[in-house]
Amino acid sequence: MTDFSENAQYPLFRAPYAWRAKIGVIHPGGGENHITDFYKIAPQGVCISSTGVPFHKDESVESMLHLDEHVVEAASQVLARSNAVPPDVIAWVCTAGSFLRGKGHDEKLVKEMESATHIPCTTTSTAILAALKELGVKRVCLLTPYPRAANEIEKKFIEDNGFKVVKADGLDLVEINVLANIHPGVWYHMVKKADIPESDCVFISCTGVNCMDVIDPLEYDLGKPIITSNQVSFWHAFKLAKIKEPIKGYGTLFNRPR
Repeated sequence: MTDFSENAQYPLFRAPYAWRAKIGVIHPGGGENHITDFYKIAPQGVCISSTGVPFHKDESVESMLHLDEHVVEAASQVLARSNAVPPDVIAWVCTAGSFLRGKGHDEKLVKEMESATHIPCTTTSTAILAALKELGVKRVCLLTPYPRAANEIEKKFIEDNGFKVVKADGLDLVEINVLANIHPGVWYHMVKKADIPESDCVFISCTGVNCMDVIDPLEYDLGKPIITSNQVSFWHAFKLAKIKEPIKGYGTLFNRPR
């Protein structure tokens, strides 16, 4: 008979709500959609432990550049708060805070978080690139709530990583209390209006927006994959945690084996 008390291979203290996996989530302070989106898609036995970092104080891209300043520290805090059950994966769930400093910065953040925690880590921008590769798309229609300057930086980030942005539209917003409360139906109609035949995929950027519920309807209506920032962030976190079951209702990406 196995002596479980002396065998670390069989942990005795998995929390009942995280018996399968725990995802450590770092997010910009002020938003809530990342939490509600997680629990829409989380398989049984998978939970999150989250912490926020200070949000930018004004509506400038320069201010947004500071979003990632406390991410490595926050990763260590997520680990410290987890007591006997550390996260299986830690994710920096913020799109702008992982692409604004250009190609390779997301990878740098991942390395720094992993060095500080010794836990597999990802960022939203890292997950975006992984999702586009997984779906085999080359040409992307980009739709965001961001100002034009931030859109141009995101377009360059995506293209510098080997994809073509065939169209990019934005709402010229930064204020979290505004963009977080845009009705999902608005995103549905914006995507239908913005999409063009040349795109292989539509990407709705920003973890602060509420758009998960329009993914499946848009895929049916447009006949192409739709990805969103929260969707890809959690898809990649589940992939790193080896949670492989298909998840219905939130796009082609979640229906594929991970």
